[in-house]
Amino acid sequence: MAEDKKETEKIGRCAMCADMCKYSCPTYLATGRETLSPQKMARLIVYHEKGLLEDRKDFLDLMFQSALCGACSRHCIYDDYDLRRFIHKARVKAFESGAIPEDVKKRVETFRKFGNPNGERKPIDKGAGDIGYFISCSSYKDEDLLRATEKMLSKSGLAIRRFGGGDMCCGAPLYYAGDMEGFKRASLKMKAEVDTKQVGKIVIDCPTCVKTMTETYRDMWVELDVEIMHTAQFIETLLKQGKLGIKKKKRTVTLHDPCILSYDLALSSAPREIIATLGFSLKEPVYSGDQTHCCGAAYGAKIGDHRLKDAVTSRRLNELRSTAADIYVTACPTCKSVLSEINMKYITELVAERVIAKR
Repeated sequence: MAEDKKETEKIGRCAMCADMCKYSCPTYLATGRETLSPQKMARLIVYHEKGLLEDRKDFLDLMFQSALCGACSRHCIYDDYDLRRFIHKARVKAFESGAIPEDVKKRVETFRKFGNPNGERKPIDKGAGDIGYFISCSSYKDEDLLRATEKMLSKSGLAIRRFGGGDMCCGAPLYYAGDMEGFKRASLKMKAEVDTKQVGKIVIDCPTCVKTMTETYRDMWVELDVEIMHTAQFIETLLKQGKLGIKKKKRTVTLHDPCILSYDLALSSAPREIIATLGFSLKEPVYSGDQTHCCGAAYGAKIGDHRLKDAVTSRRLNELRSTAADIYVTACPTCKSVLSEINMKYITELVAERVIAKR
């Protein structure tokens, strides 16, 4: 009960805050709708908990119009507070009552049928070694990324076990949909799969997978007994250890920082170190690093309304275009797909284009 009271106090403070964090909120900035600002969402959650809202359906729909990117948490004046926890609790209630948006419902149905949010895929399990490369849902559908990864790994000379594809998914889309039973099953399935691989380290392209498998699984009392690192960290290490030969090139690059990578994993420096090592000149957008803006994140089903997602994406595209760089790059395969209008590359593709055999 004491913990419940503490949580109630937290969101109560948020509901009465001056709401300055709204100027970092991608959904508010893309629409100008006050109800999408963090403070207004917090206030409606408090009203809902007290039974003061008559239109329950509209309230639950609103909870699926957050990007859950973490910008409000990054700019919050209170310690140990994350509005996303309360929004997610509301989504769980929506799922349990069958009140989730159609876009989200379709994604859950696809996941239940195929074991992933993108439909049928072929399983991958090849190679051997103490290091594993997990091919996530978002990486699997990107042939350019997979080819670049193969080239980079072959040049490194390391023994790598590639696995994933098929019905392998960390379960994040179910978590964001509020399907906690489905998410629990997905987390246990992933643990069983990882245990069979007998690797000491797993490299993953997707920041959401990294966060889910290292942090969110613990909410389900699931612990993966393996080191998990993002691809940008792995590449940075390879370059520092001299495992990759690089032919430098002088062109301008704009980096789109994925929100989960920057806000939750605090890994905004690794992609920049890689870009500098490759000899490129970095052109930063106005909102970058730990001030980045979300791309809209379609595949995680964070935003349940595709029109709102498109508005968030359009705003971010304009911010990136304003740099007028030669190349646009990111460190999230979902961001790459969502921002494909500007020919976005994944950081591994940039490396693969410049990597040469070590003498």
